[in-house]
Amino acid sequence: MNDKYSIPEHLDAPFKIMLWTLDELLALLIPIVLGFFFFDAPITGILIGAALLFGLKKLKGEQGHYFIYSLMYWYLPVTFHFKKIPPSHIRQWVG
Repeated sequence: MNDKYSIPEHLDAPFKIMLWTLDELLALLIPIVLGFFFFDAPITGILIGAALLFGLKKLKGEQGHYFIYSLMYWYLPVTFHFKKIPPSHIRQWVG
């Protein structure tokens, strides 16, 4: 068997660092770093980071990683858009 190629178990699995996806890790680490270095309150940073991580996991729920992208598409149409999908404010097409 040739080990030159690796086949992932799931093709749509998000990139993970240890136990968390990248957005979950950032939601945990940014408040910790800000609390520790800038505000001299590491315990508060840890608590805020844990709350953000819990909230993000709760928001994702069973829908998974791409559910956040869908929410951003519908509720933040000016700042976030897909390349091949029309803007979300166009609800009806004439033609």
